[in-house]
Amino acid sequence: MKTLLISIFCSVIFISNGFSQAAEEKQKLKYEAEMEKKKKEYINDFVGTLKVDDFQKEIIKQQMESYFEEFKKINLLRLREFEHKALVQKLDDTHFADLKAMITEEQMEKIMDALKGKWNHSEEKKKKKKEKKRKKRNKS
Repeated sequence: MKTLLISIFCSVIFISNGFSQAAEEKQKLKYEAEMEKKKKEYINDFVGTLKVDDFQKEIIKQQMESYFEEFKKINLLRLREFEHKALVQKLDDTHFADLKAMITEEQMEKIMDALKGKWNHSEEKKKKKKEKKRKKRNKS
């Protein structure tokens, strides 16, 4: 009787543990999908503000997405802070070498600011609205 109760108790624990792991995995996948969606939206919004042709916009999107993937890999390595910073700096210096030949230095700085989180989408919208108002006033 005692062994039966112990075995039932252990079975319940293992089953509940399995369900909680499955729920955590679902939650993790949902979170990752949401982050991927936000990343794509951020990249699309940012690239939309650049004054380049469609071909260059597509290349910039691809480069930014691959940059984020490489950055994620570096973060998963869990290195010491100085090693992490060195790898990120190397990534910053080398990843956009081809792109630098295609666009202006000002645009490249804007891209790097966006990658580092310094680009503010709402400020960009405000600037566009101000420019539209100025154009309307100048036409009148």
